[in-house]
Amino acid sequence: MLFQLGHGHCVVAHSNQEARPDGTTLAAVRGRNGNAKRGAPPPDFGAFGYYFRDAPEAFPGKNTTRALDALGDAMAEPPEAARPDSRIPVIFTYLGQFIDHDISAGTDRDAGLSMIDGDDIAPAPRELVMRDRLNLRAGALRLDSLYGDSPDQEPFSRKLASLLRDPDARAKMWLGELVDTGRGRVPLPEDGSGDLLRLGRLLEEPNKQLDEAEIRALPEPFRRDFINQDGSIRTQRAMIGDARNDENLILAQLHLAFLRFHNRVVDAASNAGGPHREGDDAVYNWARQLVRWHYQWLVLNAYLPKVCDQSVVADVLGQGAPLYSKFYGDQMARAANALPPGHMPLPLEFSAAAFRFGHSMVRASYDWNRYFGRPANSEGLRDTRADLEQLFAYTGNGARPMPAPEGGSHPGLPGHWAPEWERLVDVHVVLRDRATRRIDTLLAPPLTDMSNAPTDAGGLFRRLAQRNLRRGYRLNIPSAQDCIAGIYAQTGAAIDTLGADELTSGPTGEAVREGGFVTRTPLWFYILKEAEICADGQHLGPLGSRLVAETLAGLVINDKTSYWNQIGSDAGRWHPRDAVTAGERIVDSMAALLRAARVL
Repeated sequence: MLFQLGHGHCVVAHSNQEARPDGTTLAAVRGRNGNAKRGAPPPDFGAFGYYFRDAPEAFPGKNTTRALDALGDAMAEPPEAARPDSRIPVIFTYLGQFIDHDISAGTDRDAGLSMIDGDDIAPAPRELVMRDRLNLRAGALRLDSLYGDSPDQEPFSRKLASLLRDPDARAKMWLGELVDTGRGRVPLPEDGSGDLLRLGRLLEEPNKQLDEAEIRALPEPFRRDFINQDGSIRTQRAMIGDARNDENLILAQLHLAFLRFHNRVVDAASNAGGPHREGDDAVYNWARQLVRWHYQWLVLNAYLPKVCDQSVVADVLGQGAPLYSKFYGDQMARAANALPPGHMPLPLEFSAAAFRFGHSMVRASYDWNRYFGRPANSEGLRDTRADLEQLFAYTGNGARPMPAPEGGSHPGLPGHWAPEWERLVDVHVVLRDRATRRIDTLLAPPLTDMSNAPTDAGGLFRRLAQRNLRRGYRLNIPSAQDCIAGIYAQTGAAIDTLGADELTSGPTGEAVREGGFVTRTPLWFYILKEAEICADGQHLGPLGSRLVAETLAGLVINDKTSYWNQIGSDAGRWHPRDAVTAGERIVDSMAALLRAARVL
C-alpha cells in the first residue's frame, strides 16, 4: 500500500519513485529497523537485480557526467519542430506508466544511490545496488496499485486500505464524483462517477470516515502527504492504492477506468458464475481475480504487440520468456528464499532503462475532449488542446489542484475535464495527432523544463533526459552492446548492433561521438535510437523489444496465480472469453475494457 509515499521526482511516463528529497528512506517511513540480514531484502520489500550482472562495469570517467548531460541536451526537440507521429494510440503511453507503478516503487536503504546531482557522479558497485535498492511493490502484475494490497502495513495504512472499498457495497471500489461547475460535461460516464475518491469526501458528512485530528497527528514524513506546506489539509488528495497514479490526469482517468471495470465485474457476478450468495468479501475477491487476469492478458496481448516488434513478442511468448525465467531462477536462489511468497524480482536494465522508452511518446498537448481539443462538431469553434501543465494541474498533486477560472479550486475534477476516451484509444486515419509521438531520441519540449518537478540548484530535476542518463550511469546499468552480447550468451537470440554511422546520425550524433558512446552506449538512449533507426519510431527495435517483452511476459509466465497458468479455451489456457462479464462483453482490448467500464 503506497499511501505513505511522497510524490517523488519522476513525474511522467514510466517513472520509478526514488528516496525522498530529504534523504528519508521508505524503510524508515514504514517503521523498519534496517537490521535485515545483508544480501537479503527486508521481508516486505521486493528485489531489483541485473540481467547481466557480470557485464563490464560502467567506468567512472572524469568527464562522463558532463558528456551524459550534453547528450541529454541534444535530446531536446526544438519547440518549433513539426514531426510525424506514430500509429500507437495515446492510451498506451499511460498504460505503460500504469504498469510501471503496479510493479515497481524504488527506494534505497542507502539514500546515496539516489544522489545523481553534482558535477561528477560515479557508478555504484552492482552488489551494493542489488543489496540496497529495494522495491516496495511485489514486482508482479497483480494490480496492487489498484487494490492497495501489501502485507505488514501499519494501522493507519490498513485503515486507508479498507476505505478503497465502497462502504455501501463492499464488493465494489469507492469512486468519486465529477463536480458540476456549470460549464458542461462530456457524455460519459452517465452516472457521474468520473473522478477518483478524494480525501475531502472522507472528512465530511455524510461520508465521514476520517477525522482531521488523526491526519494532523500522523508522524513525519507520512504527514506531509496529507497536509500542504501552509498547514491546510490536502483535501484533493486521491485515496487510491498508489498516489502516483494521480500525478497526471490521463493516468488518473485510466486508474478510474480499471476501478469502474472492477465494479462492472461485480455487477455481473450473479449471472457470470460469481459467488454472489457468499457475501461481499467473496464477490470482491472473485472480481479482483478476474480483473487481474484481464489486465495480465491485455499486457501480453494488447500492450506488448503495440509497442514492441511483434515477431520478438511471439518468440518470447513461444519460448516462455527464457531470459527473464533464467533471471528469476537465479535471483530466487540468490535471495535464499528471502523474498516473500509471490514477489517477483525486477531487472534494472528494464526498470531503469528499457521501460523508460515511454518518455519519448509523451505529447506536449492532447486532443482531450470537446472543451479541450477538437469540438464535438467543427462549426466555428477553436481547437484548443489540453497541454501537459493543465493535465498535471487537474490532479491531487497539482500546485493549485482543480483550479477554478474565477480563483480558488474545486473539491474534485470539474465535469468539463473528464476525457472523451475515443480520442485516446484509437488512431484516426486523418487525425494522427491522436497518436503518441514516435519512439525516438527527441523528447517533447515540456520534458526538458518540467515546471512541476522539485527544484534544485542546477535545474537537473527539471530535465528528464539528464536524469535518466545520470541514473542509469549511477546504477551501473550495462551498456547496450553488453546487453546484446548477454542476450546471445544466455538465450542464443542474435541481435544486430547499431553501427557507428547509425548511432551518430541526427541531432544527437555529435554528443554521442564526443562523449565516447559509440561502442558503449547508454542503454536508455540506445533503446530510443534503435526504435528510431530500425522501426521508424513506430515501435521498439530488437533489443528494446526483447528486454521489455521478456520482463513483462516473464512476470506473468513465472507467476503461478496469473492467467497464463489457468486452464481455459485458448489452446488450454485462460482467455477473456472464458469470463464474459460486464454486460456480456469479451474484454480483449483496451477499447473493450473502457466500454465495459462505461466510459467509452
